[in-house]
Amino acid sequence: MRPAPADDDDDSADGAEQDLLVVLRLSNRQMGTGRERQELEAFADELEAAVQAAGVGEYDGDEIGGGECTLFFCGPDVDRLLAVLLPLLKHSPLCRGGHLVRMVPGPDGTPERKRLPI
Repeated sequence: MRPAPADDDDDSADGAEQDLLVVLRLSNRQMGTGRERQELEAFADELEAAVQAAGVGEYDGDEIGGGECTLFFCGPDVDRLLAVLLPLLKHSPLCRGGHLVRMVPGPDGTPERKRLPI
């Protein structure tokens, strides 16, 4: 698997980049099985290729642990990114029980996480 992105401060205040996280459940509470990790790596490659081909953003790595695999994506328009990713996510058995996390403006204008089922 690719290394997870560094935890930098949110630079999206200028609107340049918007983050989208794809959070997938693993078969156990640790790191999942070896086969599961291989399938997730291949799936992440497929998602990355689709995002790049559509020109809507980029895949920024993954993080595995605690029974979850989180795939990190970013782009200038999260809705366009979702339009490319969602059909692929909905058709993959790896995504059962998974969810998306996107940042949305809260009541006071500061970004808040919004969880969406896949």
